[in-house]
Amino acid sequence: MKNMSIMLMILVTLLGCSKEPPTKEELLKFETENQKFLDSVKKMSDLVLSSDFKIDGVEVVYVQAGEIYYQWLGHVLIRFVGSGKSPDQDLGVSFIADFNDFNLDNLKAYYGGYEVLPIIDKWENYINDYLVKEDRYIDRYILPLSKEQRKRLADVMKSWIKDPTIPGPYSFRRNSCTALLLRLLASVEEKINGDEVVFPVEVVPYLKSVGKINYRYERLDKSNYIELQNKMVKLEKYGQ
Repeated sequence: MKNMSIMLMILVTLLGCSKEPPTKEELLKFETENQKFLDSVKKMSDLVLSSDFKIDGVEVVYVQAGEIYYQWLGHVLIRFVGSGKSPDQDLGVSFIADFNDFNLDNLKAYYGGYEVLPIIDKWENYINDYLVKEDRYIDRYILPLSKEQRKRLADVMKSWIKDPTIPGPYSFRRNSCTALLLRLLASVEEKINGDEVVFPVEVVPYLKSVGKINYRYERLDKSNYIELQNKMVKLEKYGQ
């Protein structure tokens, strides 16, 4: 993975050249669409900030690598079990950068400069987007936490939403979506180090190596997801 990191650094550096400035019409369209996106992000984030938000258990969810270049290393997210009125309404979180420049500044994205944007969504949407539309399998792993740890996790998640400067600027090199997810978990579990891995595909093997996940639900794919997507074991396995 070290060699891959070096190759990506070189690629991003080469892509960091200046680009033509946008026209007024292009800039207006970009700003309008970006604001709509941010409004939708805020609407979902408000569900976490609600006094009704609770976490009965935590799952680390790995999504199979896809065909597009930015999907090649898979995707990983955290699912907050019990946060919805039903399993399909459970909330999850992954992280991206608030890319608010018309022309993406690749050097800024790699070395740091953009704010972190927690993306909250519902379990049913993850299933639809990744499995149904993109035909990528999904693996669910239980990460056992105590009641106190889950309460702390909810508090940290809320603080990151309220103040996106707390987790620091997004940096593909040092504070990527993967590192941010692990740093969130590390805030409540001392065995986890947010600096240990770089890519989504490394997260599950790393968490296994430090003894933090040991139960995996049956893999979800197009042949079984309707039957299994909302299957739940007893909450005791989640650390109740």
